[in-house]
Amino acid sequence: MSLKPSTVDNGFILYPPALENPFTSDESYQRVLEWYLPPDILETVKQRLTLFAEKAISPEINELISNAESQQPYVKTHNVWGARYPYDRLVTSHGWKELGKWGSKNGVIALGYEEEFKQYRRLVQHAFNYTFSASSAVYSCPVSMTSGAARLVYKQLGSVPAGHPFHEIYRLLTAREGNWISSQWMTERPGGSDVQNSETIAVFSPLPNKTGRYGNIEEGDYLVSGFKFFSSATDCNMALILAKTESGHLSLFVAPTRKTVVIDGKTQQMTNGIRIHRLKAKMGTKELPTAELELNNVRAHLIGPLDRGIATIALLLNVTRTHNFITALSCWRRGMAIAKSFAKVRTTINQPLWTFPMHLRMLANMEVKHRGALQLAFFTTALLSFADNGFPPKHVQRNGYVPLPTPGEQTDVILRTLTATTKAVICKTATLALQECQEAMGGVGYMDEPDEPEYNISRLMRDTAANMTWEGTTNVLSSEVVRHLLNKNGQHLSVFSAWIEHAISQVGDAEIRTRLECAWSEYFKILDKKRGDLVAALANGRHFMFTLAWLVAGTLLALDAERDMNAIATEIARRWVLEGEGNIGDFHLSSVVKASERTLPISDRDKINWDCRIVWDVDLPGGSATGYRATGGNTARSKL
Repeated sequence: MSLKPSTVDNGFILYPPALENPFTSDESYQRVLEWYLPPDILETVKQRLTLFAEKAISPEINELISNAESQQPYVKTHNVWGARYPYDRLVTSHGWKELGKWGSKNGVIALGYEEEFKQYRRLVQHAFNYTFSASSAVYSCPVSMTSGAARLVYKQLGSVPAGHPFHEIYRLLTAREGNWISSQWMTERPGGSDVQNSETIAVFSPLPNKTGRYGNIEEGDYLVSGFKFFSSATDCNMALILAKTESGHLSLFVAPTRKTVVIDGKTQQMTNGIRIHRLKAKMGTKELPTAELELNNVRAHLIGPLDRGIATIALLLNVTRTHNFITALSCWRRGMAIAKSFAKVRTTINQPLWTFPMHLRMLANMEVKHRGALQLAFFTTALLSFADNGFPPKHVQRNGYVPLPTPGEQTDVILRTLTATTKAVICKTATLALQECQEAMGGVGYMDEPDEPEYNISRLMRDTAANMTWEGTTNVLSSEVVRHLLNKNGQHLSVFSAWIEHAISQVGDAEIRTRLECAWSEYFKILDKKRGDLVAALANGRHFMFTLAWLVAGTLLALDAERDMNAIATEIARRWVLEGEGNIGDFHLSSVVKASERTLPISDRDKINWDCRIVWDVDLPGGSATGYRATGGNTARSKL
């Protein structure tokens, strides 16, 4: 036998298959949309999503991602003669700009505000963002801030006359082409998440002459000055800025980043008092320009009531947090798709990786967690959509429809609770899961090749990690959830309890229903005892928040499975509820989230077969791999 050595170009080379269409290949994604959307809207959305998703993994989009990865933003402040430019020139890549245009044209912002899909508009918007985000090279960040700003501005339109510039701002924010991008500048050196600790000052200084009665976008009544320490999407057209007025309280202001001036009879653009101190050097989201900014007499409009800046900006945060968790889910699903694509063609020890029992169990566990997270995400999104645009008509809320709360206080309490909970839990879970996706590919999963974004899990992981901190860290959001539930001497906890008890009562499977009832009873008892001891409740804040997410997601999974008694959906619900899957490490109350014996237990072999069905939607082949360095057993190369 003549042996030949491998060379750079000869020998074994792995060729993973192209990724499948992110919409048509994702059963969980399709089930969620089928549950929420009426048939006519669903059919329209499915057709558009199929085309959009195919484009999202196309060579054209991958080239744009590669360009954005390789050509990172930088700042030019002075020309060759040493003169400062009229405004700091923040240079971003061609790929970054084109990805933004592609997303905007397909409605990743506008769909949340156009009337075509009625009360379901936010659900449809996030159906597109769920596909867009993983292919956006972090353009999902300015998209989220612009979407949030659009909601905030829209909420003001009823209180301002038709000629007010806010109407034009709203039009620009929600346009599909030629649209404006917005950012929010809140974080400062002293405060961090404590935005009240601000050193930015706003002085009332209206112009003596304005364009029309209310002035145009550039003619606000306030001059804002200060230093913002962490400002993302620095290449934006406008910003929402928190600043203190002479009362010492925070108000919210909106300002264009540039202004139009006439010099020597010529019109030109100048900075609206904004200078870039430096761009941030970050672990991830490198395509996204994030800067330290000095504000010097930035002319701005007051938006919302004076001295009510925190309450006003909250209108934005409810939206940006939903974008945040949808982005994390999108990147997580893409990472899983890459890991599964690799497993289909990888063999080791003469055995196909896709049938390894331990590998199957790991992938199945991720599928279970992702489906639960997806249910939680779209339920929270639905509440926001319905709270803003009206609930579905009664004939749509038929038996088997999503267990919606009643409009009014119950919806408000649950939406606020779940917006923070869903954001924190999904962003944490997705980051940990993407590390598993990396590891599932061995050494190649750790590679970070900017020219090959199609299979680059490292890109997805480092970008997703930012979501854990952005718009509230895990601890900040845990604190928010606990404080909210225990507010008014626990009244909000009672409101939440009334809804979830009713939702659980709709579960038909007696075993699952009983387990959920017992779990909620125990959860309520533990948290209710903390009404008079907020310190103790906050110390355990993560456990309360993650356990709440497990309970809500488990209820949704069970009800979803019973819509059509789908076998895989049912097995996922049983694993989540009866076996305690879906929790993250130590972040749960052990007396609530715990495995229990099934009434009809399954054998270890049957569970492995279910692993295969959950991951690949096929039964485990007979004589499949034993896995890793097994001594003996079948080494047949089963093909998927």
